[in-house]
Amino acid sequence: MDGPRETTIRGMTSALQRIARAVSALERLPVQDQALSPAQAETLRFAALTRPDMATVGQLARVLGVRHPTAVGIVQPLIDRGLVHRAPHPFDRRSHCLGLTGAGREAFASLDSRERALRDSLAVLSPDELHSAEAGLASVVCGLESAGLIVVSAPCAGCVHFRPGDGTSGEKPHRCDLIHRDLGDAESEMLCPEHAPASSR
Repeated sequence: MDGPRETTIRGMTSALQRIARAVSALERLPVQDQALSPAQAETLRFAALTRPDMATVGQLARVLGVRHPTAVGIVQPLIDRGLVHRAPHPFDRRSHCLGLTGAGREAFASLDSRERALRDSLAVLSPDELHSAEAGLASVVCGLESAGLIVVSAPCAGCVHFRPGDGTSGEKPHRCDLIHRDLGDAESEMLCPEHAPASSR
């Protein structure tokens, strides 16, 4: 017979699964008369929020937890629909960067607005409840990341590779030791799939 802790864990697991199904259902709603799979919706988010030099198909595959050919198969229909475009990588001639077209930005805005129901559900929590929920979910995410089940993208701040103020110009005042390049403020505030919290290494 389960003890109270195991019963609570099972209940939370069920709740998280229901939330995942609700988010998936929201993403499947038609966007610009075209339904998006959850992976395609995540690809739109990736192209919208990831630092451009990191927004490659290879990094998308890591974020989605799929093989490179599968990621290509997810991206290509979005290109065919005119939602995503490929551009030459600024530093690596073997790669291309993904970005959103005008229609893609509209589709992403529509997806973002649909998540308001989730945000509204969180808004009913008290500040203490929100803080506890955030801390608990962060620990769960950290555990899943450590297990290799997910890739967590985050802005440069707090990353072990980030050197704020070590850039060589006013336009790019920061430095990333991972890629050995200077970054501007706007770039450093976008998401990077290679983010590694300084406390983790």
